[in-house]
Amino acid sequence: MYKQKNKTHLEKSKQILNWIKRKIILIITAVMLGMSNAMYDEDKMINGNQNHTEQEHKKD
Repeated sequence: MYKQKNKTHLEKSKQILNWIKRKIILIITAVMLGMSNAMYDEDKMINGNQNHTEQEHKKD
């Protein structure tokens, strides 16, 4: 089969750093998506209440 090369310590540390960078980017992306969803829901709720109150005023 294939011969496995012994990886140097530097190559292993580069792999670990790349893995850590990917995980940090993934966590930051998840936080940003969560924040944007929360803002969107809040805006939707505020606009929904505003439309509801405007409709009540029109009925009077």
